[in-house]
Amino acid sequence: MVSYCRLQCGRAARGAASLFIGLAVCACSENGGNAGDDSASSLSAEQEEFHADNDIAMTVRSIVDAIRVGENLDTADYNFNGVLTDGIGRPLYSTLQGHPGMWDVDVLSSSMAVIRNQEIGDLLPEDLESYIISNLNLTDADLIDSLEYHGAMGAETSVYDFGGGFLRLDTRTESSASGLEGALVRITASRDLPSPRK
Repeated sequence: MVSYCRLQCGRAARGAASLFIGLAVCACSENGGNAGDDSASSLSAEQEEFHADNDIAMTVRSIVDAIRVGENLDTADYNFNGVLTDGIGRPLYSTLQGHPGMWDVDVLSSSMAVIRNQEIGDLLPEDLESYIISNLNLTDADLIDSLEYHGAMGAETSVYDFGGGFLRLDTRTESSASGLEGALVRITASRDLPSPRK
């Protein structure tokens, strides 16, 4: 399964590279601070040099494909804690401290897994959803539910039928102690329709 992911990663990278290069450049410039600041320069260099092979779309696709064919999900194969990337090796987001954003991939049962970011930062949930959905070759016709909650903590939910299972994307806004806001995303892939997030 891992080799399949690596094979597919190159294909996904070509399709998503232009979108996420722009996002990475924007994120670096927003976090870069003052051009004359040495710490800002070293932070920018650290972000540019960072590279990882765990692409978010390939991770989701691997889990989705296993569910489609009726394979039981195994924690040894899928559980992961670390940086997930955009298809060209760059972190999907930076934390408020400017570090590469960390993710958890957890198998909850033989037919359900959850992927979630650990901290808020400069993650763009809409672009992330578009990247994942396009990689799975899903369209608006596969969207079976979409909800948006208004209030102090905004939240959105999208549920897709991928044929053999469902993909649920939950996004909620959270504030840091300093008042900065960011998104927490929870992606659930399951054989049965996942219940609403509590």
